[in-house]
Amino acid sequence: METALNRDSASDTDLMLAYQAGDIDSFDELYRRHRTPLYRFMVNSCSNEATAAELYQDVWARVVNGRHGYTNTAPFTAWLYRIARNRIIDSYRSGKSSPLHASVELDEESHVTSLQTPLQPDEVANMANREDALNTALASLPDDQREAVLLRHIAGFSLQEIAELVDENAETVKSRLRYAFTKLRKQLRVLA
Repeated sequence: METALNRDSASDTDLMLAYQAGDIDSFDELYRRHRTPLYRFMVNSCSNEATAAELYQDVWARVVNGRHGYTNTAPFTAWLYRIARNRIIDSYRSGKSSPLHASVELDEESHVTSLQTPLQPDEVANMANREDALNTALASLPDDQREAVLLRHIAGFSLQEIAELVDENAETVKSRLRYAFTKLRKQLRVLA
């Protein structure tokens, strides 16, 4: 007798294996879990949102089409972001996009706590200015440093996971993050 999969508590790998076996609802759960961080990663890795949206859709199509070739030798997120990263690199090579930052987008699923009182217009303007400053600072980072920041803080990967994804050692990734944050701090002080 086959045991029903509890999708809410199942690992990504278990969901992908269930999807591979024909459970469409498992794919829906994977998509729900990863759509926002993956989209943020794509938008912040591409030169414009239209290109990011196109590549984002292509990544999910590749997940669907590649489901039978998936093996659980690596975490699902590593497999998903490797597909995304390869699509971005292919897009750069074909000249369809350039490795520039678009913008950091927050939505209803962000980790920002809701405010009890509405923001005043000057508070809204101050937040917009800070977001613009952050976007400008991120855009100025070298590609490998920006990628490390996005994988760490948008996608939520550990140092080791990033290292495996970009095929570098963890110390290299750690250095990239350290240099990126040093540059971000300096730029945000100047732009503030």
